[in-house]
Amino acid sequence: MNLVIIACLILVANYGLTFIQIKNYRKSTENLINKYRGNKDYYLFSGQSRRALKSGSIVMMIVDKDYIVKECQVMRGVSILSSFRELDTYKGMHAGDILAQLHEEYDGNKIKKSKIPAMNVALMTAAENALLTVAKKNASTAVKVQRIPS
Repeated sequence: MNLVIIACLILVANYGLTFIQIKNYRKSTENLINKYRGNKDYYLFSGQSRRALKSGSIVMMIVDKDYIVKECQVMRGVSILSSFRELDTYKGMHAGDILAQLHEEYDGNKIKKSKIPAMNVALMTAAENALLTVAKKNASTAVKVQRIPS
């Protein structure tokens, strides 16, 4: 009976801590969105890497229509005390260059994905999302421009 009570308390605590983390994520996302609101051709992308026993990471980046990273933030850790911090290393870089740099570092050494630091996995995911999404938007804009009668 005591085991059931302890399990229930752990589930309730987990729910509460998850709620706090989601609230922090939403607040950080809203801050980034508000900072770039009204600026055309800026996009928000995120990537995450969860680890069972190690710390995970979430990366948020603002990318313009030319694939240039305008802002990059990362949250690392397992604690609810983790918050998003600026990652200036990648500001001003092309999303493709970030992806190429990280792939070269890990693919060249034949490192398994589970051995790559969580922050870098999240960064690769965000950069891939940026490249794919912005390319689709640019392609659809080009199609619209071509259809305009002269």
